[in-house]
Amino acid sequence: MMKSWNVRDQTEETLKTLLEKKYKEIEADYKLIRKIADVNTAKKMLDEIYQAKAFANAIELELIRRGFYNGTTSQ
Repeated sequence: MMKSWNVRDQTEETLKTLLEKKYKEIEADYKLIRKIADVNTAKKMLDEIYQAKAFANAIELELIRRGFYNGTTSQ
């Protein structure tokens, strides 16, 4: 049985790389959404952007928490 992905199980370097990648995706999606003419497609794109932003926020929160506790994780 495989363990599900968890933000707390990742290294700090992995989280920083993933966070940078997510923000690039979000910026690209915002640029793309300006070009979409169909309202329903735009709504779907916004939902995807908000999900990506929520994921990025979880990563940022974990990085802040690690910095607060001097880089140690509480398990």
